[in-house]
Amino acid sequence: MPEIYYIDGYNVLHKSSLLRPLAQEDFEAARDALIDKVALFCVGSGKRAVIVFDGRGRHQPQHAPPPPGVAGLQIVYSPANLSADAVIERMVYKAGNRLDIVVVSNDRGLREVCRGMGALVMEADNFLATVRETKQDITGAMQKSRKDPAPDRLEDRLDPDTIARLKAMKEGR
Repeated sequence: MPEIYYIDGYNVLHKSSLLRPLAQEDFEAARDALIDKVALFCVGSGKRAVIVFDGRGRHQPQHAPPPPGVAGLQIVYSPANLSADAVIERMVYKAGNRLDIVVVSNDRGLREVCRGMGALVMEADNFLATVRETKQDITGAMQKSRKDPAPDRLEDRLDPDTIARLKAMKEGR
């Protein structure tokens, strides 16, 4: 089972059917939406993810802080002399067990290089479908826990026969 996802951030924004329309309207909002979706995925699945954005020509720090409370998420901006693809390729190359890696991108060249090194690859829409399934699992678990709350009182845990016997004992005093 894959343990870490390397996500080609801007490629996913431009290629996914879900985020592309938002990116065309408000690019910053689309980037924030991607980060939020990946954060939810990390929290809900226990997996780690690294979103790599191209940093060329921008005054971005190389590492940006993830949303608060999301331990498994790292946000990286490539240095000015490298593309996000090159950063992802290097991360995959340096990784110990590449079978634990999924590279998320629609970039055919990046996918072929990473697959050739032994990593798994996934297109943007497939990854976002996985994120959606994780969200549904979380929502379902939360709804189930609300429907079946743990009893707070001892009498809530007793069967009707036991309650009737206890009432009879109480009245017999």
